[in-house]
Amino acid sequence: MTKNSTSKEMLERAYAVQSSDDVQRLYQDWAGTYDQHLEVGLGYQAPELLSSILSHVVDDFESKVLDVGCGTGLVGLNLSTRGFINIDGLDFSSGMLEVARKKRVYKKLIQADLNKKLEFDDETYDAIICCGTFTRGHVGPKALIELLRILKHGAPLACTINSGVWAEKKFDQWLEVSVRDGLVILEEKLRENYFSKSDEKGFFCLLRRG
Repeated sequence: MTKNSTSKEMLERAYAVQSSDDVQRLYQDWAGTYDQHLEVGLGYQAPELLSSILSHVVDDFESKVLDVGCGTGLVGLNLSTRGFINIDGLDFSSGMLEVARKKRVYKKLIQADLNKKLEFDDETYDAIICCGTFTRGHVGPKALIELLRILKHGAPLACTINSGVWAEKKFDQWLEVSVRDGLVILEEKLRENYFSKSDEKGFFCLLRRG
């Protein structure tokens, strides 16, 4: 049971998932204690850092923003406190979405698998933010292609990419090719800690659809 598990143990379990079923079970178990484990146990600062990056390039608070891998809504909450009022959330876990719903910061919550085609029209969103989803045991760079499809031309995509999978899942190669081919523009890439109480690092990237 997660109530008797430590923050570190749950994070290690998240990094060890092997299948979609594993992911569903993990977050169904974790939903009720996720915020406590990450914010209190580990000092989860990535949502605030990434929200700050996006807010510096989106000055219209009515912009239609999609929070991808929204989980329990920590990023949505950060965006809301900065003034954003038109946020949708997308996640694979129904349990996490139920917790996110209680934060009352999303216009709409969608359950979807990032490894499949998303049921959105092309160029639906003015901005996309994705924190903590591109990590060990989760989705790879192919999902970025689908996110770019539903993003308007020239619009920003702010995302974190775990340092451990940057080369392992070839995010570095994907980004190099995509920039070269004009699919994306890389405006910013910072390497920062995800947590204030851990040395776990990730790349905080700001992309624009070409």
